[in-house]
Amino acid sequence: MLFVVLAGLFLTGCYSRGSAQGPTIEITKVPPAAEDGPEKLNIIAGRVTGARSGQRIVVYARNYGRWGVQPHSRQPFTKIEDAGRWAGSTQLGSEYAALLVDPGYNPPELRESLPVVGLGVVALAIVNHRGTPVVFPPPQTLNFSGYEWAVSSGSIYRAGSRNDFDPANVWTDASGALHLRISGSQGKWTAAEVKLTRSLGYGTYRFRVRDISHLEPSAVLTLVSWDGVGTEQNRRELDIELSRWGYVNNDNAHYVVQPYYVPANIVRFRIASGSFYAFFPLGPWAGDVFNGGRI
Repeated sequence: MLFVVLAGLFLTGCYSRGSAQGPTIEITKVPPAAEDGPEKLNIIAGRVTGARSGQRIVVYARNYGRWGVQPHSRQPFTKIEDAGRWAGSTQLGSEYAALLVDPGYNPPELRESLPVVGLGVVALAIVNHRGTPVVFPPPQTLNFSGYEWAVSSGSIYRAGSRNDFDPANVWTDASGALHLRISGSQGKWTAAEVKLTRSLGYGTYRFRVRDISHLEPSAVLTLVSWDGVGTEQNRRELDIELSRWGYVNNDNAHYVVQPYYVPANIVRFRIASGSFYAFFPLGPWAGDVFNGGRI
């Protein structure tokens, strides 16, 4: 579970990864990239050496910072043919990954980061749309409130839309306070997001927001718990969202247990000017360990 702070991946990869003597996988036919990639399908293919009976291929494509299983969740596996060759269809993306997995492996539909070799994943290959091996650089980090946070960058799909994050929108001041900024101009805005780099386990997570009365009606400040590697559909997500969602007279805050469309899962309320304290009590009653998050 991840804790994230958002206003408005930590990923590593290589071309082919497996044990030195174990099976290996490679991608030999790489689809192109496209702006409307999720709307189009193309062929992806490769070969495996050393696969055992019953093992299969799982393909992922990356769009807007998330990996989606291909071609869709109802058909997540690709069969290995004679001589270790495999081929399937995929939505277009910026990067592609092929996993050799054991029988019984249950691939998550969407992931913030790819799984590592182990726990049912036997080998892994990652390439970009040009076929070049991908190595994702480590994220920028900062220290806030005694913890290390990863600073998001680039385009990421959040809250049903594409968000562009710029590390320049995140900093701490001399007093240690965290600042998150939305910057830009009409037609090109960038937001800010930070995520804990490690799980802190069960407990109460407490945040103090100095003042939200000056926020624009369309601005959103979100504190979120998020299971970035789990398989549960709503990722055990808990949200405190501070926003008027574009309407001046709206209540300026609500608490949500996802999915939000269940009436009992959302409580709206109004916060007056001045400091606001947010609490996240996380334990077995919340469904899982709290691993990370965003502000």
